[in-house]
Amino acid sequence: MNKFLTACTLSLSLALCATSLVACGEKDPHSKYTIEVGDFGGELVVGQQKDIDVTLKASDIRDEGYDKVLVMVDVSDKDNIQLKATDTQNLEWDVSQVGYWGPTEGFAISADYDVTTTFKATALKSGEYSVILRLVNLEDDQALATKTISFEAVDA
Repeated sequence: MNKFLTACTLSLSLALCATSLVACGEKDPHSKYTIEVGDFGGELVVGQQKDIDVTLKASDIRDEGYDKVLVMVDVSDKDNIQLKATDTQNLEWDVSQVGYWGPTEGFAISADYDVTTTFKATALKSGEYSVILRLVNLEDDQALATKTISFEAVDA
């Protein structure tokens, strides 16, 4: 390879390293996370509440967690699905209406975070539904984990 091409390749590599969020050769110190949903059979009976466990946990534990995250909740038909959960202050929230889980200013997750929240799901009308859960870092609006839950609500 000639000297010009070698110099250009080296310059491009250095420019890419300088503009990346993590320096070249260094590993991001933040843990990676996953959202897991317990088995609920993929079906709700209209008017009957069903408990669904949702676990937010570190899947690749590293040195750091995050200081301000929220779990954003997008329900395909929020008028006909209720997803209620109780917070640490014993207040119940319908996250299908609120649109997120956690305090508005966010909450901290440790590098080895592993917490399960039980949501009480109720369908008000039969049909096909989906819920998208996204763990979002509020400091840069980056999605750290995403989970889509699809299910059917049937008449009793």
